[in-house]
Amino acid sequence: MESFPGVLKVAFYTFGCKVNLFESDQLKKSLTNVQIVPVEEDADIFVINSCAVTSTAESQVRNMVRRLEKRGKVILTGCYARKIKGENIFENTEIVPDIKDVAEMLGSNLKYDAFFTRSRPFIKIQSGCDQFCAYCIIPYLRGPLKSVPLNEIRSLLEKIRDENFKEVVLTGIHIGKYGKDLSDGSTLADVVKAAFETVGRVRMGSLESPEIDERLFEYAKEGMILPHWHIPLQSGCDKTLRDMRRPYKTDDFKRSVYRVIENCNELPAFGTDVITGFPGETDEDFARTVKFIESIPFAYGHVFPFSARPGTPAERMEKENPVPKQVKKERAKVLRDIFQAKKEAFQKSLAGTEDEVIIEEEISGNLFAATSSKYQTVSVSGNFRPRELVKVALSFEKGRLSGKKTS
Repeated sequence: MESFPGVLKVAFYTFGCKVNLFESDQLKKSLTNVQIVPVEEDADIFVINSCAVTSTAESQVRNMVRRLEKRGKVILTGCYARKIKGENIFENTEIVPDIKDVAEMLGSNLKYDAFFTRSRPFIKIQSGCDQFCAYCIIPYLRGPLKSVPLNEIRSLLEKIRDENFKEVVLTGIHIGKYGKDLSDGSTLADVVKAAFETVGRVRMGSLESPEIDERLFEYAKEGMILPHWHIPLQSGCDKTLRDMRRPYKTDDFKRSVYRVIENCNELPAFGTDVITGFPGETDEDFARTVKFIESIPFAYGHVFPFSARPGTPAERMEKENPVPKQVKKERAKVLRDIFQAKKEAFQKSLAGTEDEVIIEEEISGNLFAATSSKYQTVSVSGNFRPRELVKVALSFEKGRLSGKKTS
C-alpha cells in the first residue's frame, strides 16, 4: 500500500445488513492515528464495506467503487470483496476481504468495540452460517459459525449502558445458532438475558423459526424481549421451502408465530422476508404463498424477486426451470401490496395505545423521528435528545404514526 504524508483521512461507505453496519463502526473505533471523515469530504482512503446478497447489491458496490476511485485510494472489504478475491477488476482499489486485515493495513488492531452513531446500537454477537439454503451465497462468503464469547459481549453491553443508550439490537449472520461453536453451553437466550439486565430494551435481529427455544418463549412472556420478531419465511409453499432447503414447513412456522403471540401480553410486530419466483415456483405454489402470508399477522415484509447467486445450487435450478422475469416482477408486486396493507392495518391498530419510543434524530424544528418497541417509525414533537426513551400516546393520520409525550 502506498504511503501518505501526515495523518490519514479515512472515509467509509457501507452496504448491506446490520452486521456490516456494526463492522464498519467496529473498524472506525479500532483505527488509531487516522482522521475519520464523511464520505462526501476529501479523503486519502475510502473504505467500502460491501454486500453480495443479490446481483443488485453487487452492481451498487461496483458503481460506488468506480465513483470513489476517482477521488482517492479505495479499500474494498466485506462479502463482495470475499467473492472477487484474486480478481483484478478495479484500477485503484485494494481487495481486503476481512476487516481485521483492513485494521492491520492501517496500522491498528481490530477490537470488539464500535463507534456507535445510531441511537439504538447494533452489536454483532456471531458470524458465519452452516444452513446452506439453496439460494444463498452467504455461508460460502462468511464461513463457519463463530460466536463472540459471552464475557466479551457483556463488556460491550456495559459500555453501551454507560454511554446512556437505552436499547440494543442483537445481530449476526445466524443469531439463532449463537453458541453452537462455544464450549460453555451459551445460547442466544443467555445473550438476551445479559442484554436485558445490562441495557434494558433488547431487540433481536432476524431469527429462524425453529431456533425460537423455550427460554426465548419464556423471556418474551417476561417482557425481556421487545415485542418485535423478524422471522424469515421465504415461501408459504412447502414444496418451494423443500426446494430452497429451508429447515421447516409452513405449519412449523405458523406454530412458532402463534406460540410467540401466546407468550406476549399484546400482539407483537412480526416481520419477514419472502423470495418470489424461485426456480420451479408454479402459479399454484405462488397462490399457496399468498394464502399463507394472508393467514399470518405480519406487520411488514421484505419481498425479493429471486436472483441466482453463482456457485449456489439454485443457480443450476434456475437454468433448468426458471420463472420468467416478468412473472417474478408481477408476483413481487402482489406480495408487496399485501404487506403494505398489513403494515397500514397494524399501524392503525396502534392508534390510541401508549408505547415507549427511542428518539433517533431531528427531522425539522422540534419534530423527531423515533422507533417504538414494535419497530414502528413514529414522529414525535417536542424538545428531545437522540437516545432518549420517551413514553408517548400514539395516533395514526395520513398513513403515519405520531406520538405525543405523556410523561
